[in-house]
Amino acid sequence: MAENVAMLPPARIALLYMLPCLCLAFFVPALSAQATTQTIPDELQDLIQRQINWDENQRGGKNPGGLSLQFSKIDETVSSGKRVALYRVYVIGAPEDKKFTLTVWRLGADPHVHSSGIYINSKGLLMVHKPSPDQKNSNFAGEDELHIAVQAARAEPIRYALSSSDKALLVYGTLVPFPREDTDRGCRLEVRLALPNAMAVLVYAEGLPANTVVPFQLFSGDTQETRQLSVNAQGHAVTTEFPAAYVKNRGLLKLKVATPECSVSVDIPWGEGSYHPL
Repeated sequence: MAENVAMLPPARIALLYMLPCLCLAFFVPALSAQATTQTIPDELQDLIQRQINWDENQRGGKNPGGLSLQFSKIDETVSSGKRVALYRVYVIGAPEDKKFTLTVWRLGADPHVHSSGIYINSKGLLMVHKPSPDQKNSNFAGEDELHIAVQAARAEPIRYALSSSDKALLVYGTLVPFPREDTDRGCRLEVRLALPNAMAVLVYAEGLPANTVVPFQLFSGDTQETRQLSVNAQGHAVTTEFPAAYVKNRGLLKLKVATPECSVSVDIPWGEGSYHPL
């Protein structure tokens, strides 16, 4: 059954409207404010940095092998007029002799346990019990697989973490069932909700020239701004935007990155009433 999305309280959303000139730029793993005139509340900084760290799932610590959660879509149905996507989950290379717990973190809610007593076979397939001999080397296990069913809005990320019972392994993964993204000649630009109603959004770019600073254009209402994206050695960059810094109440945020090699752009509606599960 799809999970419900809990919205942030009005007091927390109101924080955004008290900050007239907000734009955070992130070069993971460090968090740094770029061209801001007021301090971002610590609670909001911590929330967004935590989302980014979860999405990045960097190698090291309790994930020295750089394992990752992978989601394979099985089916999509409609329930009460909303789309429900069904997935099986893999962690290729995970140990087979451990028991695991899967945690889920939905937008506007706290992380909580999704499933416990999970096992993994040699193909990395998550299962609801120890695999039988004929399931150990199979990519599919039917009803014995761990399936996740989700409803989500466009650009809404659903974050999962798989932890071993001995606390030795912790692997993160982010599922975006219905992404808002654009690709062009190897470049990719994606926008994700960071707060309900897109009061803050995460912007991920891939395939950009490595170790460079790339212009980044933002359009909201009559406002046009130019930012700078710091691109790492893998051609990857992350930035965070707060649409309420440009137009009050609601609107459409448009984002564009253009280089000699490619041009990508995305847009997202934001403001009260803009969150709509598909």
